[in-house]
Amino acid sequence: MHKKVCTALALTLSFAMASMPALAGERAALVKGSLVNIRAEATVKSNKVTNLFSNASITVNDPVQGSDGSTWYPVKYAGGQGYIRSDFVKFPVQYQRDEAFENELNQQGFPESYKEGLRNLHAEFPSWRFQGMKTNLNWDAVLNGEMEGTSSLVDKNAISSWKSTDAGKYDWNSGTWPGFDGAKWVAASRALTAYYLDPRNFMDESYIFQFLLHNYNPEEQTAEGLSSVLKGTFMESATASTVEESTASQQESTAAAPTDDTSSFVSGDNVIVSAAGPGEFVSGGSGSGGNTGGDTVKRSGIDYTGILMKAAETTKQNPYVLAAMILQEQGKGTSGSVSGASGFYNYFNVGAYAANGMGAVERGLWYAGQSGSYGRPWNSHEKSILGGAQFFAENYLNAGQNTLYLKKWNVQGANLYKHQYMTNVQGAAEEGAKLAKAYTAEMRQKALVFNIPIYENMPAERAAIPTGTGSPNNRLTSLSISGYNLSPSFSGENENYSISLSNGTKSLDIAATAVDAKAQIKGNGNQSVEGRDSVVITVKAENGSEKNYTIKLNYGGATANQTSSGSGGNESGVEIIEVGKAPLS
Repeated sequence: MHKKVCTALALTLSFAMASMPALAGERAALVKGSLVNIRAEATVKSNKVTNLFSNASITVNDPVQGSDGSTWYPVKYAGGQGYIRSDFVKFPVQYQRDEAFENELNQQGFPESYKEGLRNLHAEFPSWRFQGMKTNLNWDAVLNGEMEGTSSLVDKNAISSWKSTDAGKYDWNSGTWPGFDGAKWVAASRALTAYYLDPRNFMDESYIFQFLLHNYNPEEQTAEGLSSVLKGTFMESATASTVEESTASQQESTAAAPTDDTSSFVSGDNVIVSAAGPGEFVSGGSGSGGNTGGDTVKRSGIDYTGILMKAAETTKQNPYVLAAMILQEQGKGTSGSVSGASGFYNYFNVGAYAANGMGAVERGLWYAGQSGSYGRPWNSHEKSILGGAQFFAENYLNAGQNTLYLKKWNVQGANLYKHQYMTNVQGAAEEGAKLAKAYTAEMRQKALVFNIPIYENMPAERAAIPTGTGSPNNRLTSLSISGYNLSPSFSGENENYSISLSNGTKSLDIAATAVDAKAQIKGNGNQSVEGRDSVVITVKAENGSEKNYTIKLNYGGATANQTSSGSGGNESGVEIIEVGKAPLS
């Protein structure tokens, strides 16, 4: 299954380059896009200096023509300089104080920390309206809620600071992250979750669209506009099948259905949609057992634009949003979810997650093949798109989750931090950027409405994206003192020990081994203990984090020449939560 995720790369801010002379053409600008490459020379073939994130402040000079035919700007940024392609640079419009707009911001309850970004957007798009969604929720409480279980995941190849080391989400003994919804997706760190949760990080002309209301407006959301979303994708100028009749029962997936599917769907417990991100939590309709037999379908051609406009009219959802969701789910359209090889289609990947011996694609196609709610079985492109749109209208739009942000971060209603469409921590932002492409310059001059959550007791500064690299493992796999027993016996997670030794002992021979060979250990070897009541062994992980193991020295106690227990203990044994199970449901 195609899963869209931004590949995690470290910001190498220490990279040094020769200074560029200041020219008259120098001016301030912002980065447009996520993880934009800065190159050593004006060509994509040159070495990459670093990556910069959306809205990073930069200074550019007069543009140059690159050897690859593209236009590039010499660029300076915090920590270095290089070249950036011109299509990833934007020059903000200067904001002229607008008293009516300032009053509107105050009436909507936006804190000062929101206003700079909103003012910049207003300067460029004066017709846009920004609604303050007062959640009445404490920021830390929301972040804690989103960190529960495995509701926020990230690609396993992300840099270490993007991945969690919380109990059950990182194996300290092996130095690895366990996968959730397959091996590819691991738990996101608190810092990364905070970055994507903080609305203040996404007030630019692209990512702001994750806050766009999803209601259908036929005067503004047209087939022509939809075509611009689909341009260059697998759905551009393509045809899809529509079922005129089905005369035979449908072929079930090769794997047996999970035994708890029917009860889960009937009760409305969290199930999962999976694709562009990993497992995405949804509340399903009733399901039924699988059928067997052949699939006989009579098809006629119909374009994707027509299907999506029909879905929008039927479900009263923005067709551009529906298109962005499918593109986030299916990428280039090569997934088995939409190939039709099985006789079924699942464009939105409803119910698609790895479980009970089935992979995510297989599980999603099994769900698509059942007779029941949302026009299933989805044995045509059209039925899958119409049924998936109905699914999201009934389960999300009607439940108050009427923006991409709220589908990912459910901070409204009675089901807080649950009933979330995706667990990909980057999903809402990335779908918002796709949705933004649907809106031409002319369309952006209309009165678009953005619903932006506001939290109580937010930090004064917006959450920063983590950039640290290297293993976080700062634990020991063994610790022993020649001739003495540690009390209690060694366990990698336990930091405090004691030994009894005779008065007059001058030194101890301490042996310590780290889990990660790249970690540095201080305080091992032969250590003088004269005048000391404790010794400290410090383990510094590759990423710079440190852990101290303290051994208290009790003099006048037991004698030496006892064997010390140096075997490594197991991790706490906290159960790794299966995606889609408690405590998320």
